[in-house]
Amino acid sequence: MPFADADGTKLYYEDTGSGTPILFLHEFAGDHRSWEAQVRFFSRTHRCVVAAARGYPPSDVPDDEDAYGQDRAIADALCILDHLEIDKAVVVGLSMGAYTALRIALHHPDRVIACVPASGGAGSPKDTHATFVQDAQATAARMLKTGEFPVDGIALGPTRAQLKRKDPRGWGEFRRQLSEHSVLGSAYTLRQVQAARPSLYDFEDELRATTTPIC
Repeated sequence: MPFADADGTKLYYEDTGSGTPILFLHEFAGDHRSWEAQVRFFSRTHRCVVAAARGYPPSDVPDDEDAYGQDRAIADALCILDHLEIDKAVVVGLSMGAYTALRIALHHPDRVIACVPASGGAGSPKDTHATFVQDAQATAARMLKTGEFPVDGIALGPTRAQLKRKDPRGWGEFRRQLSEHSVLGSAYTLRQVQAARPSLYDFEDELRATTTPIC
């Protein structure tokens, strides 16, 4: 299996195709496999790179909670690009990955050709931020206490109902992959990446000023 080394943490990646590089960053409930359909299509004309975030096997799952965080997620994405000797890429992210993609576009614009963030910024609205943090912390605490991943709580939740209705087979694949996630890695990701990151509204002026194409 191919891995990049991020200061001692092994990050799994897949590198397919040739041409302008695209780096895909997955959501909290997904992993590198979530992008299979996109890689199958875009790798015909582009170099497609997917990676499993730290805490998501087959990447390492550090048992030190301090090894997780939003800044680590950004550094890990850049580590993958450096490992593959990619100077600049189109950075595509979904949800958790979209937040990371936007931060890379803002703070490392020299590494980004264009940024495509989808459904990013959960918990960013000021009026719901505290509730978002509390919910994330509570879910992480339950996971660590019980040693169980809330598979059906996510897979049967309102954000996945349309997938189950429109694409039962795709939903079944999503649920199966979700059930294979690390409880420890996911709980620490909830605490240190999701709950601890600042609101995207804190970067409002930077987002307005950026010249990096954001689609």
